[in-house]
Amino acid sequence: MAEQAAESLEGWYCLHLFWKMDWSRWRKLTDPERESLLQDFRLRLEEFAGLDRQGQGCHYLFKVIGQKADLGLMVLRQDLGELADLTDELGKLPLFDYFDDVLSFLSVTEVGLYGGKPQSERAWAHVDAALHPAVPTEPYICFYPMSKLRLPDANWYTLPYEQRQAYMKDHGLIGRSYAGRVSIILTGAIGLDDHEWGVSLFAQDPLEFKKIVTEMRYIEASSIYGDFPYFLVGQHLDTDALGALLLEGLAS
Repeated sequence: MAEQAAESLEGWYCLHLFWKMDWSRWRKLTDPERESLLQDFRLRLEEFAGLDRQGQGCHYLFKVIGQKADLGLMVLRQDLGELADLTDELGKLPLFDYFDDVLSFLSVTEVGLYGGKPQSERAWAHVDAALHPAVPTEPYICFYPMSKLRLPDANWYTLPYEQRQAYMKDHGLIGRSYAGRVSIILTGAIGLDDHEWGVSLFAQDPLEFKKIVTEMRYIEASSIYGDFPYFLVGQHLDTDALGALLLEGLAS
């Protein structure tokens, strides 16, 4: 007999994109050529910011720390077609002739209903903020996908609903204990990408990523049933910092 599926509410579609710069080709350009290529991308970022201010989306550009990628971009839009158009438009910018695609992750903002549907106006406001998030203001991001295991001796999807509900309550308590230190954009990806959820953490102090993930590892929802294939950490970039990153890379 099949177990009861978890209900959820969904909001904006979310796309995480990661690139590596082809520094050897980039160095061969003149300063005016590089500036011209950057300007096209800056104009697109200004358009993103305009949509953010109108409450029609959200984006976060960041420098990836480490060698997994050089640049990361998280974009949220009301409609999946908008993300498809955005991806096409970015790919056609001449700047992106100098970037190699590393990774993408497609998902949609999600609020699970293991605790039941919100019963108050205040609770609905919290749900709306999770489904249609404001642009994060913190300087650091940690993105990782995750899935629930489906092994013969550890299958999340054969657990009774009440047991999953209890596990997720513990999970939520830990998340709420980091309020003011870590903000979270949780997205669902079942049927959209290779892993089942995407987690984007934001903080002033990147050590908070280590602390919250470590604490989460000790609850059964993660210690027995969680699979976390990789983590990417980055530092926020505004348009000025983007230019500095690409120019500083010439000396690397």
